[in-house]
Amino acid sequence: MNEIGSEQLQQSKHQGTVVEAAPAPAVPPRLLPRLWLLLALAVVVGSAARVGLWVAYAGDARPLQHLWPALGQGVRYDLATSASVAWLILLLGIPLLLLRRRMLAVRFAEWLLVFTLAIFMLAAACEHFYYAFYKTRFDPVVFGLFEDDTLAILRTVWDEYPVVQGLIGLLILVFALAWSVPRMAAWLDRRIPRATRLGRPFAIVVQLFLLLALARGSFGTFPLVRQDLIVSTDPFVNELVLNAPLALYKAIRTNAKEAQIGDDAEEGLHKLGFSSVAEAASVAGLPVTDPSKVPAALFKTAPGQTRSLAESPHVVLALLESFGNDLLYTDGPGNDLLGRLRPQLARGYRFGNFITGQNGTHSELETLLLGSPITPLTRGRNATIAFDTSAALPFKRAGYKTAFVYAGGASWRRIGEAFSRQGFDRVYDSRDIQQRFPKARGTEWGIYDEYVFDFAADLLEQADARGERLFLFVLTTTNHPPYSLDTPRRKLPLNPNALGPRADEDKSELQKMLETYQYQADQFGAFLDRLDSGALRQRVILAAAGDHNLRTHYRYDLPAEVPDVDRVFGYLRVPDALKPAVPVDSQAFCGHADLVPTLVSLALPGQRYFATGRNLLEPVADGGQALALYQRLYTREAVLFPLQKPEAHAWRDSRHIAVKGEPPSPKLLGRARQVAAEIALRDWHLRSAVIAARRGRSASR
Repeated sequence: MNEIGSEQLQQSKHQGTVVEAAPAPAVPPRLLPRLWLLLALAVVVGSAARVGLWVAYAGDARPLQHLWPALGQGVRYDLATSASVAWLILLLGIPLLLLRRRMLAVRFAEWLLVFTLAIFMLAAACEHFYYAFYKTRFDPVVFGLFEDDTLAILRTVWDEYPVVQGLIGLLILVFALAWSVPRMAAWLDRRIPRATRLGRPFAIVVQLFLLLALARGSFGTFPLVRQDLIVSTDPFVNELVLNAPLALYKAIRTNAKEAQIGDDAEEGLHKLGFSSVAEAASVAGLPVTDPSKVPAALFKTAPGQTRSLAESPHVVLALLESFGNDLLYTDGPGNDLLGRLRPQLARGYRFGNFITGQNGTHSELETLLLGSPITPLTRGRNATIAFDTSAALPFKRAGYKTAFVYAGGASWRRIGEAFSRQGFDRVYDSRDIQQRFPKARGTEWGIYDEYVFDFAADLLEQADARGERLFLFVLTTTNHPPYSLDTPRRKLPLNPNALGPRADEDKSELQKMLETYQYQADQFGAFLDRLDSGALRQRVILAAAGDHNLRTHYRYDLPAEVPDVDRVFGYLRVPDALKPAVPVDSQAFCGHADLVPTLVSLALPGQRYFATGRNLLEPVADGGQALALYQRLYTREAVLFPLQKPEAHAWRDSRHIAVKGEPPSPKLLGRARQVAAEIALRDWHLRSAVIAARRGRSASR
C-alpha cells in the first residue's frame, strides 16, 4: 500500500469509518491459453477412447503393457489433430481481435472448443460400436450408411446398440464441458504469467510456432501423417494409434481416392472401344466368346508334367524401389552403380527392354500381383476382397508357403490387410524386420535394404531346412526420396557428372540419389551372393524388377525420350536344370505382366494362373511387346499410344522415338487392338469380382 493510501486509511479510522480497499482488477481473458486447453482435453478424450477400445475388445490374452506404445504414439496424433483445429479457431478469431472485440473472440473460441470436443467424443463413441460390428476402426465401409438402405441400417443400430443411453451420456459430458471450460480457462488466465509489453510478441510467436509444429506432428522432413502407424506386431494394438476423427478423415480420403467401380462390369471394356464381352473375347483370340465361359479362358495352365513339392524350387519375386534402367547407361569404373550385382547379371538374364506396367509402387503392386488394370483396386472397401487372379494362389494350391515382405509399414495403403487376403500366409513389414534385426535402421519409408534382403534370405533358409517350399515376394523402399542413407555401406565410386548436362543441377542431391540407387543394387547383389553360397544355390528361381523410374534425376525430352522413362531394371535367374536349351532373347520387349507367368511356368507345371503375359524364357516372335501404364504399347517397329486410338511413333534409335506419330500399319493396329481386348477382359473380370463382393456384403447385412 502506498503512502497516500495509508494516510487516507488512518484519517478514515479517526473519523470512525473504514474504507475497504478496491477489489483487484479482473484478469483480461486471453485466446492462446484456451487453445492450449483444447489440446490438453483432446489428449484426454483420445486416450480415454483408446482405453475404452482396449477394455472392450483387447481380451484377456493381451498383456496390458502392449497398450502403452499405442497410447504414447496416439498422444502425438491427438496433438496434431487438436493443434490443427486450434489454428482454425485462431484464424476465425483474428477478425474479432482486429476489431478490438477481445471478449467476443475469447467466448467464441470457448464455444468452438466445446463443440470440437463434443464432435471428438461423438466420433469416438460411434467408432467404439462400429468396431464391435466390423472389427476395424472407421474405414470406407462406413459410407455404406448412405450407399445402402440407410433406414434399414439406422433401424439395426437402434435395435442393437444403446443409442438413447449413449446420447444421454454424451449430452451430460457436453454440458459438463460447457460449464467447466470457461472456468478452467479463467483459472489459466490467473495462473499463467503475463509477458511484459516487450516480451509479449516473442511469447506469441513462440506459441504459434509450437502450435504449427504440433499440427504438423514432426520437425523432420515429413509430417506425422506420413509416419508409420505400426507400433506393435499386434494389429489390434496398431489400430488404437489413430484417434476417431483422424480415422474418419482417413476413411474419407481413402473413399475419395478409391477406384469408383459402379454396377456396370463392362464400363472399362466400353472405354477401350468394345461393345460387349463377346466382341472383346473374339478380338483377344480367346477360344470362347460366351460371357459365362470367358472368365475361365482368361486363365492358362502351365505346360509340363506336374512335379512333387520336394522337387520344386523356391520362388522369389522382388520389386525394387525406383530401379529405373536409364541410369545404368552411365554405369562404369568411375560411376559404379551396380556393386555386387554386376557379376550376378552374367549368371542370369537381364532384360534390356523391360517396361514398367505402372508409374507408382502401389499401382504396380496391383498390376504385378493381381494383373489389374484398375487402380487403386485393393484400397477402401475392396481391401477385404480375395481376387482369384492373385500371383500367390498357384503356389498356395501347389503346397508352397507364401510370404510378402515389405520394408515399410503394413498399414501403408492397407497392403497388410489387402494382400493377406490374396493367398499370402503372412505379410511381414518393418516391425518384423526390426524385431529380427534390432540394430536395423531406415528412412521415412522403411527399413534399409540390407536388412530386408537378410530377412528374406533367412525366411528362405528356414523354409528349406524345414523341407518347405516358399513363394516369397519382396518390396524395398530405400531408393526413395528423401534419399537418406544413414547406415554403414560399401564406398564405391560415383560421378554425378556422368549423367550429362540435363541431370539435376543440384549435385549434392544428385549424389544422394546415386548413392541410394547404388546401395540398392549392391545389397541386392549381396542377397544373390548369399543364395549362391549355401544350399539354395540351385534351388531358387528369382525374378526382380524396378517398380518405376527414378523420376527426378534427369530432365527428359518428352515424348522423344519416353522409353527411358518407361524402362526399368528387369532380371531373371533360374537353376541350371530349368534353363532352356535355346538362347533367350534378352532384348525382346517385356514387362511386369510377364513375370508371374514365367515363374509359374518354370516352377509349377500343371498349375493354373491368370494369363497376363508370356514365359520370358520361351522363343518370342516379332521382338516381343510390353504395355506401359496401359497406354503405350512397345513393339520392335514402334511405340503405339494411346491404346484406344493409337498412333505409331517410330524408333529413331534404341532410346528415342519420333515425336510425331503416324497411322499404324494394319498389322500393328491389329496387335494394339488385341492387347486392348485382353486388358478390357481383365478389367471386366476384376470389376465383376468387386461387384459380386459388394452384393455379397449387402446380402449379409
